[in-house]
Amino acid sequence: MGTELNLAKAKPKLAIRTLASPISGESKTLTSHPDLLIAKGFLGKGVCILPISSRLVAPCKAKVIAIAPTGHQLTLGAGNGLIIELIIGKNAKESHGVGFSTKVKVGEVVAQGQVLVELDLIRLKASLPATAVAMLISKGALKMTPYHGSRRAGEDDIMQLIVKENRG
Repeated sequence: MGTELNLAKAKPKLAIRTLASPISGESKTLTSHPDLLIAKGFLGKGVCILPISSRLVAPCKAKVIAIAPTGHQLTLGAGNGLIIELIIGKNAKESHGVGFSTKVKVGEVVAQGQVLVELDLIRLKASLPATAVAMLISKGALKMTPYHGSRRAGEDDIMQLIVKENRG
């Protein structure tokens, strides 16, 4: 009985994870995103990136869980229960996929820096009200520390997370 009591009081082990920027550009607070649902944090906590490159890459090793039919949104599962949402632009679903070229499939395991989507930024800037990229943590992080400023895709860290460590 004493052993059971000790197990019940045991604190979960925590791990620190860092995620790389999914696109080159200027990382800003999420509140600067033009979509109010994203800016207010209703879809998760994270950062807003003003892109200067045309390749959206994986921020870490992860499994592709979902891809919007238009290619403007991807959901990644990164272990430890961590779910990452990458959303490109404002009202991008109205583009009907024009300007987005998806390079991965659902179920695929991707490496950090692997290209997920290629963007035609000229076309997207002409057709969308904004091309800001939201990187959101919708599940699995106990704490998130974002890094702001100029970031390079797949190379510079964009956030640090505290997550529960996998067991077994």
